[in-house]
Amino acid sequence: MKELQSARLNKSLSKVPKWADDRRPLSDDDLQSYIEGDPEVDAGLVCFELFDYGMLAVSQSLLAAHDKRATEANRLMSFGIKRMLYADMITLKKVQVTRTGGFVGTLDGCTHLMLGAIALGQPQLVAPFYQEVLDGVEGGYGAGDGHKPPVSSTLRYAAFGLSIISEWLGNPLDLDKHALPRDPAWGQLVAHWREPAPEKLLPVLLAACDVHIERMAVTDREASQDKKYEFSSTFLAVHPTEILAVLRLRDLLGLPNPTQIDHPLMQTPYAAITCRPGEVTENDELLDRYLAAMRQHDPHVLPPGL
Repeated sequence: MKELQSARLNKSLSKVPKWADDRRPLSDDDLQSYIEGDPEVDAGLVCFELFDYGMLAVSQSLLAAHDKRATEANRLMSFGIKRMLYADMITLKKVQVTRTGGFVGTLDGCTHLMLGAIALGQPQLVAPFYQEVLDGVEGGYGAGDGHKPPVSSTLRYAAFGLSIISEWLGNPLDLDKHALPRDPAWGQLVAHWREPAPEKLLPVLLAACDVHIERMAVTDREASQDKKYEFSSTFLAVHPTEILAVLRLRDLLGLPNPTQIDHPLMQTPYAAITCRPGEVTENDELLDRYLAAMRQHDPHVLPPGL
């Protein structure tokens, strides 16, 4: 079992440099023009480029971690997650307000961004994004739930992640209402993530790490089977976002964490890409300029509180 886990993990780890080198925005023409005040540029189209720049920062973060530049890795991952979350959140609000087309991916993807924001010290972004995602699901213009599922997913990751997030926010999600599955493999973490005793939580975390490795897509064939392997990209595979998010949520609640999680998934440099609120102090100049332009030109598509 352990040898198989190590083989799967090592295969994903070996892909990081090439995967990261291949991430490049297709274009930044619209984004730069929008920031400079071009009235002809559509605010929604700009979100696609902002999302691409988020993924670029993520890839640079993985390379920084690979090269043992831990502080830079945290800064870049924080920037990347925040850019992608804002891109999806503003796209959702634009579709709601204008009733024009927009693409926000799947409920799994939105859930991963929320967990990523928590893992990277940006928990304040989760509540507004969660509300926009839920409004989009219920309004029929956003990501589909179990009543309108994507072809490529069982939504078990979304069900697991949103169960924890909504409980933390104080309004537990009704999985039955949204036809979302209760996955036994993730169920123990959902049930015990607030366990006060770290020694009792530890085996639950170790089991969740096992699930993560089992569901990594390490071959092209597995990558095409999204319903079986929810960690279908190299980034999703090597960064244990959901485990790190649970640890950071426990920090926020004042609950002690295990002093060490002795699992191969948590011993890589990528498992160290996490931070608490306030630890990344640098401003993301690109995102700041984009939001300043949006407040000036398209304030109607900014979600409340932004």
